[in-house]
Amino acid sequence: PTYLLSNTYPSAEGGLTIHHMDLYRLSEGKDFGPLNLPFVFTQCISLIEWPSRLGDLMPTERLEVVFQLDPTETDDDEREEKTRYLKLKPHGERWKKRIEEIEREGYLDDLIVEYEDD
Repeated sequence: PTYLLSNTYPSAEGGLTIHHMDLYRLSEGKDFGPLNLPFVFTQCISLIEWPSRLGDLMPTERLEVVFQLDPTETDDDEREEKTRYLKLKPHGERWKKRIEEIEREGYLDDLIVEYEDD
């Protein structure tokens, strides 16, 4: 979201609501009241930019997804599209089991995935 702390996207089928939050402008651990985080973290899907701002409010059970540009590519490369890497960091047993199941089902077959445990 640009200039908003949170954008909300309801599911078309009445499933889980998605909350996309950009916490860049907030101080660590402060000013989160209007976001209703206890509800969002237990009843919704949350996509959070700058999650380090959550401090002690960071859920212990979560999937951290990190996007990175290929560090070997430079701005001088002629290609318009740069290689991006996706790093999945499961925190807690629930997310570790979910990632294992996703991998078993073949959803990660076409990806190079790097796992990091807690």
